[in-house]
Amino acid sequence: MSDKFLGQTRTEAFKLISGGAAYPLVFSWQPDLVIVNNLTDWTGTAGGLPRSFWFRDQITTAHAFQQAVIDSAAGASFNFLDTATNGFTVADTDGGATVYRKVVNSITQADPCVVETTVAHGFQTDQIVRLTDLGADMPTARGMDQINNKRFKIVVLTATTFSLKDVITGEDINSTSYTAWVAGGSVTLESRSLSLNNPQVDPYDVTPYSPTGFKYDPIEYKLTLGTSVMGGDGDVLLVESIGWGKVTDLGDVG
Repeated sequence: MSDKFLGQTRTEAFKLISGGAAYPLVFSWQPDLVIVNNLTDWTGTAGGLPRSFWFRDQITTAHAFQQAVIDSAAGASFNFLDTATNGFTVADTDGGATVYRKVVNSITQADPCVVETTVAHGFQTDQIVRLTDLGADMPTARGMDQINNKRFKIVVLTATTFSLKDVITGEDINSTSYTAWVAGGSVTLESRSLSLNNPQVDPYDVTPYSPTGFKYDPIEYKLTLGTSVMGGDGDVLLVESIGWGKVTDLGDVG
């Protein structure tokens, strides 16, 4: 997500008629919440599923949190279900769920500063990330106040680690005097463009000289709406997709 949308909520809606089978829906950007409204099932018929919810990063794939009509004589009477199969399945074109917000596992006090994520980050050198949910303002202080909510270029070291560079100067971030990392934190990929290949590296023998242009992550965000979400053949569906401009992980506040 670029700075243009930081702190702003985005929405996108679709209207379709169900064919009674699973359907892969393509979004313009990665949504955080998808709500499928089955307008046909708003008739109050018992067993109808008028609304299904999907939340990004939910624990189990194919889950759908749904409202189900339980009384044909009272259309406003609902039961709430957790459908474990035939619900929603992430179907991004890069081979499954690609999440660009990762949980921090550690941050070093070093030159350069190195960030480790709990799972493989999938980032590339020279991409831009933002570090959040750190510092003393959290319910429990998490350290690394100096880099909280700031953007950095990265140098990938391993599948789960990368070092930080200044986005303007390209100089390594020296965190030896920063507040020690304690726990938690999030890292979000903001720019998927890679640095310009200039001077030209590949291929070497092109004449005249022509620097390679920017490269972009070709991921296409798709979510398969399963049969329990699509309803019956001919059902009219209105789909709402929402992207939250900023999500702050407050941790366990109990």
